[in-house]
Parts: sequence; C-alpha cells; structure tokens
Amino acid sequence: MWRAWPARTWGRLRLSARFALASAAILCAGALILGSWVTREIETSVLRRVAADSALYVEALVGPNLQSLATGPLSGPDRGELGAALDRARLGARVVSAKVWSPDGTIVFATGPGLVGRRPLSRGLPAALAGSVVSERSDLDGEENVYERSLASSLIETYIPIRLVSADRVIAVVEFYQLPDLLELELDRARSSTWLIIAVATAGMYALLAGIVRAGSDTIDAQRRDLEATVAELASTAVRLREVGASRAETDEAVLRRVARELHDGLAQDLAAALLMLERGAPGSREGHARAAIESALSEVRSLARGLALPDLAPLDLSEVIEQACADHERKTGRTVQRDLDPPAGSPALPTKIAVYRVLEEALSNAFRHAPSAAVHVRAFADRDRLVVECVDDGPGLPSDVVAGLGIRGMRERVELIGGGFEITRPSAGGTCVRATLPVAT
Repeated sequence: MWRAWPARTWGRLRLSARFALASAAILCAGALILGSWVTREIETSVLRRVAADSALYVEALVGPNLQSLATGPLSGPDRGELGAALDRARLGARVVSAKVWSPDGTIVFATGPGLVGRRPLSRGLPAALAGSVVSERSDLDGEENVYERSLASSLIETYIPIRLVSADRVIAVVEFYQLPDLLELELDRARSSTWLIIAVATAGMYALLAGIVRAGSDTIDAQRRDLEATVAELASTAVRLREVGASRAETDEAVLRRVARELHDGLAQDLAAALLMLERGAPGSREGHARAAIESALSEVRSLARGLALPDLAPLDLSEVIEQACADHERKTGRTVQRDLDPPAGSPALPTKIAVYRVLEEALSNAFRHAPSAAVHVRAFADRDRLVVECVDDGPGLPSDVVAGLGIRGMRERVELIGGGFEITRPSAGGTCVRATLPVAT
C-alpha cells in the first residue's frame, strides 16, 4: 500500500509540477557531475602549470651544476655550487626539499639527511628519466619521504629531467617538493568561480525551462477546460436534438446528399457519354450509342423520381454488380472493358453494391472522357475481409481539376461513408488507377 503512494501522488501532480521536480533533480545531478569534472580538470591544469613554471626555474638554476654527472660523480665544488643553487631555488620557488637522482636510480644529492647513495623506489622517476616532467600531490608515504614527512603532511612533488647540454640525453633527475598553500589558494578561487558559474547557469536553465513548461501546462489546462465545456454543451445539444427529431434531420440530409450524388454520377454521366459519342463516335455507331446513352439518362431520371432506388442490384452478388457496371459502360460507349473478377463470396449489403456500381460507373466514365482510346481494365479481388475494386487505364492520367472535382469527391464519399478506403494513383507504366477498398460484411 505504501509503495503505491508515491506513484499515486506523482500522478495527481500537474505537468508543470512534475517537470519542476524531475528537472530540478536532473539539473542538480548534472551540475554536480559537471562541476566535479571541471574542478578536477582545473586542479590538474593548475598543478601542471605551477609545476612547469617551477621546473623551468629550478632547471635554470641547478642544470649547469649537474653537467659533470655525464662523465662521473659530482665533485666537491659542484656539490657546493649545487647546494647554493638549491638554496636560491627554495627562496624563488618555495622549495622545501630537493634530491638529485642519477640515471641508475641512485640519490647523488639531497637536502635531507641520510639519503645520498641510497636507491629507494620512486613512482615518478621512470617517467622523468624518459624525459617527462612529472608533478603530483604527494601524501609522502614513500620510503624516500622520511625527511619530507617531518615538514608537512602533503607536498607538491615534481621530477625534472636534466639533459646534457651538448646532446639530448638525460643525465640526472632533480626532484623537489613545494608547499601547496599557493596552489590551494589558486584552486579555491577557481573552484569558487566554477561552482558559482555552474550554479547560476543551472538556476537560469531551470527557471527558463520551468517557465516554458508552466506556460504550456496552463495553456493545456485552459484548453482542457474549454474542451470539456464544449463537449458538455454539445452533448446537451445533441440530446435535445435527438428528443425533437434528429432522425428526421438525418434522413433529410441523407436524401439531399444522395440526390446530389445521383444527379452527378448517373444522369450527368449518361448525358456526358451521349455528348461524347455525338462528338467522337464512329459515324456508323454514333447515333445508336448516343441514343442508348440518352435512354439510359432518361431511365436514370425516372429512377430518381421513384426515390433513387436501385432495386435491380439487390438480388445480384458482387461479380454480377461489377459485370453490370462494365456492361452498362460498354453499351453506352461502345468501348470494351477488360475484366479480372475474383471478389469475395457472399452478398454484401446493398450500400456496398451501390458504392461498387457507382465507383465503377464514374471511373469508367472519367477514363472514357479523358482517354477515349486507352485500354481499360477492371479488377476485383479479396484482401482479407475486404473487397478491392480497381479501374486501371493506360491513358495520359486525370487532370488535376478532375481529381479535385465533384465526381472524385462523390466516389470518395460513397466509399468512406460505408467504412471503406479510396485512392487514385498513377502506375509506373502511366495512366490512372482508381482503387476502392470496401467492407463486404452482409
């Protein structure tokens, strides 16, 4: 029970509140990670810079006094001059202790007692003998740091390779220790500046993002309230309309829409076909085909007058409906329509049959009007539980004004009103493909 409480509480919070909490946690975590990484990089960079500056200074002071190590041990005068040089280095670079290592790892000079001639292990010596300046903060836990541990708990330990002047060869390594107080002071300033910048930037980003989300959340809440009010008002209006005669209004609207479709899809198509036959038909068959088209138009007008019914389609199955549409087109225009019919078995509802007939009627009429000499192919097949009817021609394609016209809209409307899909495509070989996908539930 108690485990579900945070989830329920979180779910009841507004979007802006959830974002504020989540973004605060994410930004704080990101700021901590970024700040830690930046301060670590700053510390490393400052340490390297301080070490490099000190290394140049110390090398310039003691390098000339160590050149004799290239041919043998340090002489007495060299030791004296080396000690004086290291004393100057202590003052200039805050050096508290120093050692000189020979290439074989032996301490040949040291400011601390008891180290000359010894060969203790040293972490930074191999890299320095290879020619690199090595600097790090040391906890003075090595066997070579007995003297340094008496001076401080931690020091900055730096190894400097000393090269032979006449050749690029390391002849000795100077190791010196510095107090970290100046470094700590500089690092404290850098850390303070870094964390201040990160904190200000994080707070600014948080305020900006939270403000944007808060404004968006307020807008969404206002829109939700408006939508709920609109839905409630529409529901109340719908109830009142249903109570006073919604059925009558729906019937009237359906009749008006059907009259508009039938006038265009039936009468207008027949008259257009008759006009086309009079204008384009062969001399011997022009009058007969035109007469047939006009008689069909007259029959269509009479059918509309009787209530726009198509009782002749009711007893037909899908194959017969498609065959009837193709045969009527052939009779009106004299053009042969190729068929490839394999529709689903069964007899669907009458609206589906009417939609199939009218879609084919309009598609065939458009093909004849815009591509009178093109071959036309009607295909029908089952796609799972739906009927697919295609009317394909190899003409130049439908003009854009026809695609956006009343006839195409009428076909699309017929199909979509009964839950189908409609599309017009241009095959890769050219022409036009009118495709309707219709439900076939009986």
